[in-house]
Amino acid sequence: MMSIKTLAVGTVLIIATLTSDKVGADEIKEAIDSALNHYQKGEYKDAISQLQYATSLLQQQKADNIVNIFPEPLSGWQADQAESQIAGAMMMGGGISANRRYTKDNQSVEIELMVDSPMLQTMLAMFNNPAMITMSGKRLTKINGNNAMYEQNGNNIELIFVVNNNALFTLRGRNTSKQEVEAYAKAIKTDQL
Repeated sequence: MMSIKTLAVGTVLIIATLTSDKVGADEIKEAIDSALNHYQKGEYKDAISQLQYATSLLQQQKADNIVNIFPEPLSGWQADQAESQIAGAMMMGGGISANRRYTKDNQSVEIELMVDSPMLQTMLAMFNNPAMITMSGKRLTKINGNNAMYEQNGNNIELIFVVNNNALFTLRGRNTSKQEVEAYAKAIKTDQL
């Protein structure tokens, strides 16, 4: 079983990779130090509370950083500001969600991302069984080497793919072509996940 001190050291290492904002990192470090102090005094409830607080701050930092993976608008398109939020365990099973919408005249493409959610397991089961995808009426394709499925209804397209077994992307194109939706999917900076 992992000790609180080991967990705290591991959390500090995660901080170094996730935070570029020194104030945020200091606040996280303070919560971890406080947790360790409470633990050493045998104040386990307070130690757990401080570690949960540090974890929440780390999730906020990750949510803030995850919006950077969305692509810039393609030529002739405009984009809304990317947004992210941390989903509680009661909503979507937890994890982080983010989205960004792109428009051009009457066309639109919306990219939704769900990261670290237990709900991804259902989608992974489907992606590991291509027969299930085709039976559902969807078609198979690849996006940057990742299995993807899409469904087209006139000029409306839905494209779904999973990256690293923990990030689910859903792209919905309205009044646009499959090629444009795929261009947005391929422009996502999945290497930054």
